[in-house]
Amino acid sequence: MPVFNELLYRDCPWCKTQNLGCALRWSQVVRAADGSDRLWALYTCPRCAGAILVEVRISSGEWPPPGSAPSGGANVNVVREVPDTEYHEFEILHLPDDVRSFLRDSLVVLRAGVPDAAAVQLRRTLEAAAAHRDVKEKTLVLSIQKLIDEGAVTRDFGDVLHYVRKLGNLGAHYTDEKLSHADVERALRFTVQLLRNLFEVPGELAQLNAGGSA
Repeated sequence: MPVFNELLYRDCPWCKTQNLGCALRWSQVVRAADGSDRLWALYTCPRCAGAILVEVRISSGEWPPPGSAPSGGANVNVVREVPDTEYHEFEILHLPDDVRSFLRDSLVVLRAGVPDAAAVQLRRTLEAAAAHRDVKEKTLVLSIQKLIDEGAVTRDFGDVLHYVRKLGNLGAHYTDEKLSHADVERALRFTVQLLRNLFEVPGELAQLNAGGSA
């Protein structure tokens, strides 16, 4: 079961405690009537003993046979969680770890009522995302322009990137202007859509073309 170690630290949907080291109780591949496989893992919260059922998808590596647990060496992405957490709508497949970390940090501090800090983390999310597309210009403005020039994002998404960048600047520097929760939440949703286009869609297409399991 070592493949699931990276999923042990999660937010509990029952007691709302964040980033807990949960206990893995069970994991198994289950075969459906149509012959397709689904991979499930069951965790429990050490604080409230609530059970958390997580469906994952193996994005690379071998699928184990039905009725067995996966071994190490496979990369997994979360598909869904039961009970659902408020973060589920922001889960993005094939997202690099550092980009995912910055995005999750923005969600945590936004929920904690600090939109300025959330905006800064969103800006870092964009910088990390651009770096993973081999775009590392001196400023984020130039990186955004290069992403547009290379066709990685459309000009409409370029406007979105500049919006997130400006909010990040306001959050990082002293100013009389305070960012609202609504402003940053809008930037968050824009950022999520952008990341889906940059990472999830290409990743899913690559997996499809390689004949990987759905």
